Amino acid sequence: MFSYIKIINLYLFLILLVFSNLFSTSSIAHEIKPSIADFTYDESYLNFKIRLNAELILSNIDASTVLNTDSSSLSEIYDKFRILSQKDLEQIFQNSWSEISSNIDIKINNESKKIILIKTEVEDIKNFEISRDTHVYFKVLLDKNSEQFTFKWRKNYGPIILRENNNNKLEDELLTEYLQSGIESSQFSFKENNFSKTFYSFAKFFVLGVQHIIPKGLDHILFIFGLFLFSSSLKILISQISIFTIAHSITLIFVSLSLMRINPQIVEPIIALSIVYIGLENILKKYIKEYLRYIVILFFGLLHGLGFALVLSDIGYRRTDLFINLISFNLGIEVAQISIVLILYLLIALNFAKNKNYRMFFQIPSSILISSIGLYWFFERINFF
Repeated sequence: MFSYIKIINLYLFLILLVFSNLFSTSSIAHEIKPSIADFTYDESYLNFKIRLNAELILSNIDASTVLNTDSSSLSEIYDKFRILSQKDLEQIFQNSWSEISSNIDIKINNESKKIILIKTEVEDIKNFEISRDTHVYFKVLLDKNSEQFTFKWRKNYGPIILRENNNNKLEDELLTEYLQSGIESSQFSFKENNFSKTFYSFAKFFVLGVQHIIPKGLDHILFIFGLFLFSSSLKILISQISIFTIAHSITLIFVSLSLMRINPQIVEPIIALSIVYIGLENILKKYIKEYLRYIVILFFGLLHGLGFALVLSDIGYRRTDLFINLISFNLGIEVAQISIVLILYLLIALNFAKNKNYRMFFQIPSSILISSIGLYWFFERINFF
Protein backbone atom coordinates (compact mmCIF):
# COMPACT_ATOMS: atom_id res chain seq x y z
CA MET A 1 0.00 0.00 0.00
CA PHE A 2 2.82 2.37 0.82
CA SER A 3 4.23 2.08 -2.71
CA TYR A 4 0.81 2.91 -4.21
CA ILE A 5 0.61 6.03 -2.07
CA LYS A 6 4.04 7.10 -3.31
CA ILE A 7 2.97 6.56 -6.91
CA ILE A 8 -0.18 8.63 -6.44
CA ASN A 9 1.71 11.42 -4.67
CA LEU A 10 4.33 11.51 -7.40
CA TYR A 11 1.64 11.59 -10.07
CA LEU A 12 -0.19 14.47 -8.38
CA PHE A 13 3.09 16.36 -8.09
CA LEU A 14 3.74 15.95 -11.82
CA ILE A 15 0.23 17.14 -12.66
CA LEU A 16 0.71 20.29 -10.60
CA LEU A 17 4.14 20.85 -12.11
CA VAL A 18 2.93 20.49 -15.69
CA PHE A 19 -0.15 22.65 -15.27
CA SER A 20 1.76 25.36 -13.43
CA ASN A 21 3.98 25.62 -16.52
CA LEU A 22 1.16 25.09 -18.99
CA PHE A 23 -0.66 28.27 -18.14
CA SER A 24 2.52 30.29 -17.89
CA THR A 25 3.39 29.50 -21.51
CA SER A 26 0.07 29.90 -23.20
CA SER A 27 -0.21 31.52 -26.60
CA ILE A 28 2.63 31.79 -29.09
CA ALA A 29 1.20 35.20 -29.94
CA HIS A 30 2.28 36.50 -26.52
CA GLU A 31 5.53 34.60 -26.20
CA ILE A 32 8.50 36.85 -25.46
CA LYS A 33 11.13 36.63 -28.20
CA PRO A 34 14.73 37.82 -28.04
CA SER A 35 15.29 41.29 -29.47
CA ILE A 36 17.67 41.61 -32.41
CA ALA A 37 20.20 44.45 -32.77
CA ASP A 38 21.88 44.91 -36.16
CA PHE A 39 24.79 47.34 -36.10
CA THR A 40 27.00 49.06 -38.66
CA TYR A 41 29.68 51.71 -38.29
CA ASP A 42 31.70 54.22 -40.27
CA GLU A 43 34.23 56.89 -39.35
CA SER A 44 31.62 59.08 -37.65
CA TYR A 45 28.90 56.90 -36.12
CA LEU A 46 28.07 53.50 -34.68
CA ASN A 47 24.56 52.82 -36.02
CA PHE A 48 21.97 50.46 -34.52
CA LYS A 49 18.66 49.06 -35.71
CA ILE A 50 16.97 47.10 -32.92
CA ARG A 51 13.89 44.95 -33.44
CA LEU A 52 12.09 44.83 -30.12
CA ASN A 53 8.68 44.60 -28.46
CA ALA A 54 7.85 48.22 -27.53
CA GLU A 55 4.74 47.21 -25.59
CA LEU A 56 6.84 44.88 -23.46
CA ILE A 57 9.34 47.60 -22.57
CA LEU A 58 6.73 50.30 -21.94
CA SER A 59 4.68 48.04 -19.65
CA ASN A 60 7.80 47.23 -17.55
CA ILE A 61 7.27 43.48 -17.81
CA ASP A 62 10.39 41.67 -16.64
CA ALA A 63 11.41 39.64 -19.70
CA SER A 64 14.23 38.01 -17.73
CA THR A 65 11.79 36.11 -15.49
CA VAL A 66 8.72 35.40 -17.65
CA LEU A 67 8.43 33.67 -21.01
CA ASN A 68 4.98 34.94 -21.92
CA THR A 69 3.33 38.33 -21.37
CA ASP A 70 0.10 36.65 -20.26
CA SER A 71 1.87 35.22 -17.22
CA SER A 72 2.90 38.66 -15.96
CA SER A 73 0.92 40.67 -13.43
CA LEU A 74 1.40 43.61 -15.81
CA SER A 75 -0.29 41.88 -18.76
CA GLU A 76 -3.27 44.27 -18.69
CA ILE A 77 -0.93 47.24 -19.13
CA TYR A 78 0.78 45.39 -21.98
CA ASP A 79 -2.61 44.79 -23.65
CA LYS A 80 -3.48 48.49 -23.39
CA PHE A 81 -0.32 49.37 -25.29
CA ARG A 82 -1.00 46.53 -27.74
CA ILE A 83 -4.32 47.99 -28.91
CA LEU A 84 -2.81 51.40 -29.65
CA SER A 85 -2.39 52.53 -33.25
CA GLN A 86 1.04 52.64 -34.89
CA LYS A 87 1.34 56.40 -34.54
CA ASP A 88 0.20 56.48 -30.92
CA LEU A 89 2.63 53.75 -29.88
CA GLU A 90 5.49 55.41 -31.77
CA GLN A 91 4.75 58.71 -30.03
CA ILE A 92 4.62 57.17 -26.55
CA PHE A 93 7.82 55.24 -27.17
CA GLN A 94 9.62 58.36 -28.39
CA ASN A 95 8.35 60.34 -25.38
CA SER A 96 9.77 57.60 -23.13
CA TRP A 97 13.07 57.41 -25.00
CA SER A 98 15.03 59.36 -22.42
CA GLU A 99 14.26 56.76 -19.76
CA ILE A 100 14.62 53.80 -22.13
CA SER A 101 17.97 54.95 -23.51
CA SER A 102 19.27 55.38 -19.95
CA ASN A 103 18.87 51.60 -19.64
CA ILE A 104 21.03 50.97 -22.72
CA ASP A 105 24.75 51.17 -22.04
CA ILE A 106 27.02 51.45 -25.08
CA LYS A 107 30.65 51.94 -24.14
CA ILE A 108 33.25 53.19 -26.61
CA ASN A 109 36.76 52.42 -25.35
CA ASN A 110 35.16 51.45 -21.99
CA GLU A 111 33.40 54.82 -21.65
CA SER A 112 29.58 55.10 -21.74
CA LYS A 113 28.33 57.26 -24.59
CA LYS A 114 25.19 59.24 -25.38
CA ILE A 115 22.66 57.51 -27.63
CA ILE A 116 21.00 59.59 -30.35
CA LEU A 117 17.54 58.45 -31.48
CA ILE A 118 16.98 58.62 -35.24
CA LYS A 119 13.50 57.18 -35.70
CA THR A 120 11.01 54.57 -34.48
CA GLU A 121 8.86 52.38 -36.75
CA VAL A 122 6.02 50.19 -35.46
CA GLU A 123 4.79 47.35 -37.66
CA ASP A 124 1.24 47.59 -38.98
CA ILE A 125 -0.37 44.48 -37.46
CA LYS A 126 -4.03 44.96 -36.64
CA ASN A 127 -4.66 41.49 -35.22
CA PHE A 128 -4.42 41.90 -31.46
CA GLU A 129 -3.48 38.23 -31.00
CA ILE A 130 -0.29 38.62 -33.03
CA SER A 131 2.60 40.43 -31.36
CA ARG A 132 4.09 43.24 -33.42
CA ASP A 133 7.69 44.35 -33.69
CA THR A 134 9.01 47.88 -33.31
CA HIS A 135 12.20 48.91 -35.12
CA VAL A 136 14.27 51.50 -33.29
CA TYR A 137 17.10 53.31 -35.09
CA PHE A 138 19.78 55.17 -33.14
CA LYS A 139 23.46 56.08 -33.33
CA VAL A 140 26.49 56.82 -31.17
CA LEU A 141 29.16 59.36 -32.09
CA LEU A 142 32.63 58.00 -32.89
CA ASP A 143 35.98 59.74 -33.26
CA LYS A 144 39.38 58.83 -34.65
CA ASN A 145 40.39 57.24 -31.35
CA SER A 146 37.41 54.86 -31.18
CA GLU A 147 38.74 51.31 -31.19
CA GLN A 148 36.10 49.05 -29.68
CA PHE A 149 32.66 49.03 -28.07
CA THR A 150 30.46 46.92 -25.80
CA PHE A 151 26.67 46.70 -25.55
CA LYS A 152 24.46 46.04 -22.55
CA TRP A 153 20.87 46.82 -21.72
CA ARG A 154 18.56 46.49 -18.75
CA LYS A 155 17.98 42.94 -17.54
CA ASN A 156 14.20 43.43 -17.64
CA TYR A 157 14.36 43.96 -21.41
CA GLY A 158 15.28 40.29 -21.85
CA PRO A 159 17.82 38.56 -24.12
CA ILE A 160 19.10 40.25 -27.27
CA ILE A 161 21.05 39.13 -30.32
CA LEU A 162 23.81 41.38 -31.67
CA ARG A 163 24.57 41.05 -35.38
CA GLU A 164 27.26 42.90 -37.29
CA ASN A 165 26.53 44.13 -40.81
CA ASN A 166 29.53 45.32 -42.81
CA ASN A 167 29.96 45.07 -46.58
CA ASN A 168 33.69 45.68 -46.23
CA LYS A 169 34.27 42.46 -44.32
CA LEU A 170 34.22 38.85 -45.34
CA GLU A 171 31.34 36.82 -44.00
CA ASP A 172 33.52 34.89 -41.56
CA GLU A 173 34.79 38.17 -40.11
CA LEU A 174 31.31 39.29 -39.06
CA LEU A 175 30.26 38.62 -35.51
CA THR A 176 26.97 37.45 -33.99
CA GLU A 177 26.48 37.26 -30.25
CA TYR A 178 23.54 36.05 -28.17
CA LEU A 179 23.30 37.96 -24.87
CA GLN A 180 21.38 36.63 -21.90
CA SER A 181 19.26 39.16 -20.01
CA GLY A 182 21.41 41.91 -18.50
CA ILE A 183 24.73 40.49 -19.75
CA GLU A 184 27.31 42.77 -21.35
CA SER A 185 28.62 41.83 -24.77
CA SER A 186 32.20 40.99 -25.56
CA GLN A 187 34.27 43.78 -27.08
CA PHE A 188 33.63 44.52 -30.75
CA SER A 189 36.60 46.00 -32.55
CA PHE A 190 36.27 48.73 -35.19
CA LYS A 191 39.79 48.34 -36.53
CA GLU A 192 40.40 44.60 -36.40
CA ASN A 193 38.59 41.57 -37.69
CA ASN A 194 36.00 40.30 -35.22
CA PHE A 195 36.70 36.57 -34.95
CA SER A 196 34.72 34.78 -32.25
CA LYS A 197 36.82 32.48 -30.17
CA THR A 198 35.83 28.88 -30.83
CA PHE A 199 35.23 28.04 -27.20
CA TYR A 200 33.18 31.19 -26.59
CA SER A 201 30.96 30.54 -29.60
CA PHE A 202 30.59 26.89 -28.63
CA ALA A 203 29.57 27.79 -25.07
CA LYS A 204 27.00 30.36 -26.20
CA PHE A 205 25.14 28.00 -28.52
CA PHE A 206 25.44 25.10 -26.07
CA VAL A 207 23.67 27.14 -23.38
CA LEU A 208 21.08 28.25 -25.93
CA GLY A 209 20.38 24.58 -26.78
CA VAL A 210 19.95 23.62 -23.13
CA GLN A 211 17.65 26.57 -22.46
CA HIS A 212 15.52 25.78 -25.47
CA ILE A 213 14.56 22.56 -23.68
CA ILE A 214 14.94 23.57 -20.02
CA PRO A 215 13.07 25.72 -19.12
CA LYS A 216 11.62 27.08 -22.39
CA GLY A 217 10.69 23.89 -24.25
CA LEU A 218 7.76 22.50 -22.30
CA ASP A 219 6.32 20.95 -25.46
CA HIS A 220 9.59 19.12 -26.15
CA ILE A 221 9.80 18.04 -22.48
CA LEU A 222 6.31 16.52 -22.70
CA PHE A 223 7.28 14.71 -25.89
CA ILE A 224 10.31 13.18 -24.12
CA PHE A 225 8.06 12.31 -21.17
CA GLY A 226 5.75 10.56 -23.63
CA LEU A 227 8.67 8.50 -24.95
CA PHE A 228 9.54 7.52 -21.40
CA LEU A 229 5.97 6.40 -20.66
CA PHE A 230 6.01 3.91 -23.53
CA SER A 231 8.82 1.93 -21.95
CA SER A 232 10.87 2.34 -18.78
CA SER A 233 13.71 0.25 -20.21
CA LEU A 234 16.85 2.40 -20.28
CA LYS A 235 18.06 0.59 -23.41
CA ILE A 236 14.83 1.31 -25.29
CA LEU A 237 14.80 4.90 -24.05
CA ILE A 238 18.33 5.52 -25.31
CA SER A 239 17.42 3.98 -28.68
CA GLN A 240 14.37 6.21 -29.01
CA ILE A 241 16.24 9.35 -27.98
CA SER A 242 19.03 8.51 -30.44
CA ILE A 243 16.57 8.20 -33.33
CA PHE A 244 14.87 11.42 -32.26
CA THR A 245 18.27 13.16 -32.14
CA ILE A 246 19.35 11.97 -35.59
CA ALA A 247 16.00 13.02 -37.06
CA HIS A 248 15.87 16.53 -35.63
CA SER A 249 19.55 17.05 -36.54
CA ILE A 250 18.73 16.30 -40.19
CA THR A 251 16.02 18.94 -40.49
CA LEU A 252 18.06 21.40 -38.43
CA ILE A 253 20.92 21.09 -40.93
CA PHE A 254 18.60 21.32 -43.94
CA VAL A 255 16.99 24.51 -42.67
CA SER A 256 20.34 26.00 -41.70
CA LEU A 257 21.62 25.42 -45.23
CA SER A 258 18.48 27.11 -46.60
CA LEU A 259 17.39 23.85 -48.25
CA MET A 260 14.07 24.04 -46.40
CA ARG A 261 11.86 26.87 -45.23
CA ILE A 262 9.95 27.06 -41.97
CA ASN A 263 6.43 28.33 -41.39
CA PRO A 264 5.98 28.48 -37.60
CA GLN A 265 2.19 28.74 -38.00
CA ILE A 266 2.25 25.23 -39.46
CA VAL A 267 5.14 23.68 -37.51
CA GLU A 268 4.07 24.65 -33.99
CA PRO A 269 0.50 23.20 -34.18
CA ILE A 270 1.83 19.95 -35.65
CA ILE A 271 4.40 19.67 -32.84
CA ALA A 272 1.45 19.93 -30.43
CA LEU A 273 -0.30 17.12 -32.33
CA SER A 274 2.83 14.97 -32.03
CA ILE A 275 2.41 15.13 -28.25
CA VAL A 276 -1.24 14.10 -28.61
CA TYR A 277 -0.26 11.14 -30.77
CA ILE A 278 2.54 9.93 -28.48
CA GLY A 279 0.17 9.95 -25.51
CA LEU A 280 -2.51 8.02 -27.40
CA GLU A 281 0.04 5.51 -28.62
CA ASN A 282 1.09 4.85 -25.01
CA ILE A 283 -2.53 4.17 -24.06
CA LEU A 284 -2.92 1.75 -26.97
CA LYS A 285 0.52 0.25 -26.40
CA LYS A 286 -0.47 -3.40 -26.76
CA TYR A 287 -1.83 -2.73 -30.26
CA ILE A 288 1.32 -0.99 -31.46
CA LYS A 289 4.21 -2.91 -33.01
CA GLU A 290 7.54 -1.76 -31.64
CA TYR A 291 9.14 -1.07 -35.02
CA LEU A 292 6.27 1.30 -35.89
CA ARG A 293 7.11 3.23 -32.74
CA TYR A 294 10.58 3.95 -34.08
CA ILE A 295 9.20 5.10 -37.44
CA VAL A 296 6.84 7.47 -35.67
CA ILE A 297 9.70 8.85 -33.52
CA LEU A 298 11.80 9.38 -36.66
CA PHE A 299 8.98 11.35 -38.30
CA PHE A 300 8.29 13.49 -35.25
CA GLY A 301 12.02 14.03 -34.75
CA LEU A 302 12.19 15.57 -38.22
CA LEU A 303 9.25 17.76 -37.24
CA HIS A 304 10.72 18.89 -33.92
CA GLY A 305 13.95 19.74 -35.75
CA LEU A 306 12.01 22.42 -37.60
CA GLY A 307 11.00 23.84 -34.24
CA PHE A 308 14.63 23.89 -33.09
CA ALA A 309 15.61 25.59 -36.36
CA LEU A 310 13.24 28.46 -35.62
CA VAL A 311 15.51 29.42 -32.72
CA LEU A 312 18.73 29.39 -34.75
CA SER A 313 17.20 31.18 -37.72
CA ASP A 314 16.07 33.97 -35.42
CA ILE A 315 19.61 34.43 -34.11
CA GLY A 316 21.01 34.83 -37.60
CA TYR A 317 24.20 32.77 -37.33
CA ARG A 318 26.83 33.10 -40.03
CA ARG A 319 27.35 30.37 -42.58
CA THR A 320 31.05 30.07 -41.80
CA ASP A 321 30.22 29.39 -38.13
CA LEU A 322 27.47 26.96 -39.05
CA PHE A 323 29.29 23.73 -38.19
CA ILE A 324 30.37 24.73 -34.68
CA ASN A 325 27.03 26.42 -33.96
CA LEU A 326 25.01 23.36 -34.97
CA ILE A 327 27.20 20.98 -32.97
CA SER A 328 27.10 23.06 -29.79
CA PHE A 329 23.36 23.82 -30.09
CA ASN A 330 22.58 20.15 -30.68
CA LEU A 331 24.78 19.07 -27.78
CA GLY A 332 22.94 21.49 -25.54
CA ILE A 333 19.62 19.99 -26.62
CA GLU A 334 20.89 16.45 -26.05
CA VAL A 335 22.31 17.20 -22.60
CA ALA A 336 18.91 18.61 -21.62
CA GLN A 337 17.01 15.65 -23.11
CA ILE A 338 19.26 13.04 -21.52
CA SER A 339 19.03 14.83 -18.18
CA ILE A 340 15.23 14.64 -18.35
CA VAL A 341 15.32 10.95 -19.23
CA LEU A 342 17.78 10.12 -16.45
CA ILE A 343 15.73 12.01 -13.87
CA LEU A 344 12.55 10.20 -14.94
CA TYR A 345 14.37 6.87 -14.93
CA LEU A 346 15.88 7.36 -11.47
CA LEU A 347 12.74 8.79 -9.86
CA ILE A 348 10.09 6.66 -11.50
CA ALA A 349 11.35 3.65 -13.46
CA LEU A 350 13.64 2.24 -10.78
CA ASN A 351 11.09 2.66 -7.99
CA PHE A 352 7.70 2.07 -9.57
CA ALA A 353 7.88 0.64 -13.11
CA LYS A 354 7.90 -3.00 -11.96
CA ASN A 355 4.82 -2.53 -9.81
CA LYS A 356 1.86 -4.41 -11.27
CA ASN A 357 -0.34 -1.30 -10.95
CA TYR A 358 2.20 1.03 -12.56
CA ARG A 359 0.39 1.14 -15.89
CA MET A 360 -3.04 1.72 -14.33
CA PHE A 361 -2.00 4.32 -11.76
CA PHE A 362 0.69 6.21 -13.65
CA GLN A 363 1.38 5.27 -17.26
CA ILE A 364 -2.16 5.59 -18.66
CA PRO A 365 -3.26 8.65 -16.60
CA SER A 366 -0.03 10.46 -17.47
CA SER A 367 -0.46 9.66 -21.16
CA ILE A 368 -4.02 11.00 -21.05
CA LEU A 369 -2.68 14.13 -19.37
CA ILE A 370 0.01 14.90 -21.95
CA SER A 371 -2.37 14.16 -24.84
CA SER A 372 -4.89 16.57 -23.33
CA ILE A 373 -2.24 19.27 -22.98
CA GLY A 374 -1.05 18.67 -26.55
CA LEU A 375 -4.62 18.97 -27.81
CA TYR A 376 -5.09 22.20 -25.85
CA TRP A 377 -1.90 23.61 -27.38
CA PHE A 378 -2.98 22.58 -30.87
CA PHE A 379 -6.24 24.51 -30.68
CA GLU A 380 -4.47 27.43 -29.05
CA ARG A 381 -1.78 27.55 -31.74
CA ILE A 382 -4.36 27.65 -34.54
CA ASN A 383 -6.08 30.51 -32.64
CA PHE A 384 -9.21 28.41 -32.06
CA PHE A 385 -9.73 30.24 -28.78
